[in-house]
Amino acid sequence: MYSNDEKIRKTEERLKETEKVFGYVFDKFTLLNIYKMFSGKYIERFEFPISSGKESIVFAASGEGKFYAVKIYKTVASTFKNIERYAGDRWGIENSSNKRKFVVQWAYREFRNLGIANQAGVFAPKPIKVIGNVLLMQYLGTRRRPAPQIKDIEIDDSLMKQIFGDIRNLYLKGKLVHGDLSEYNFLLHRKKAYMIDIAQALDIKDPASMILLKRDVNNMVKFFNKFGFDIDENKILRYTVGEINDFY
Repeated sequence: MYSNDEKIRKTEERLKETEKVFGYVFDKFTLLNIYKMFSGKYIERFEFPISSGKESIVFAASGEGKFYAVKIYKTVASTFKNIERYAGDRWGIENSSNKRKFVVQWAYREFRNLGIANQAGVFAPKPIKVIGNVLLMQYLGTRRRPAPQIKDIEIDDSLMKQIFGDIRNLYLKGKLVHGDLSEYNFLLHRKKAYMIDIAQALDIKDPASMILLKRDVNNMVKFFNKFGFDIDENKILRYTVGEINDFY
């Protein structure tokens, strides 16, 4: 058995090229969790970066000839001002001054919500494994480049209907409201729009869920109407909650 220091050293050696290329230095806690992904044979190497934000960084990784997405939630305290507002019973996140503990809860929450979305028939990355602050999930894209956000592609009827159908399925079958939807939260993969960044999704029983749903719908209606659609926001809301079976 390797000691923690030995695990960190071996992982650092494996990631040395990654750090040079991607310009991100991992802390010891994260290195241990990445090591567990390697030693558990979930992944063998990082391929290229997909995205980097204040709260997380996402890489394409490979293992046994397959590609995966690895989302690493940063444990630096100053990067979590946006996420900290979600602490409390409403989101099932313990309000703790321990940022590492907070981040781990957040990672597990995203893993859980992705599973719920998939079970509800929503196009979303399939969750595979979560270890600490490292989430392994389905990769969206080709071996050369990640899937684009829908803000960067041509929008047609079928894509628009699929997205509103998935918002409806998440609500009616998954009993969740995403709560932060925009054209930045969907990736186009094999002609389908995949919903991403779902950790903050809220149970529909929560009093705030309808406010968040209205905001999600408003954001998406505005986006689609820029392309010449004439979508009625009220109809979309009624469609989402199951009052009507069609909206267009």
